[in-house]
Amino acid sequence: MNGKNIEKENIDEEEKRKKRIYEIEKKLGRHNENEKKNRKRNNKIIKYFALATNMVYILSVPVLLMLGFYMLLKKFLFKTDQPIVLVILLVIGAVSGYWSLIKQINNIK
Repeated sequence: MNGKNIEKENIDEEEKRKKRIYEIEKKLGRHNENEKKNRKRNNKIIKYFALATNMVYILSVPVLLMLGFYMLLKKFLFKTDQPIVLVILLVIGAVSGYWSLIKQINNIK
């Protein structure tokens, strides 16, 4: 009988110790459900913001490269401005950017 009481007291002390540890951890913010929800939502926002930024880069870089290529051609090859060549190169850059974007979107899981 005495052995059962000691065992029961040990279990009660263990439960009290776990409750105290839980309360201390809760004060430290480890068991805060609202914080977990906010962190999860912020992670989604950051993920989509990074994805949108990446898409802007994918679209703009080929256009800027073609613009730079036109500037080089204008400086070393053409004697006057060639707006038709500029438009053609910009359209090629835009098509290339959209093609890269479509390939990127198809690879996103």
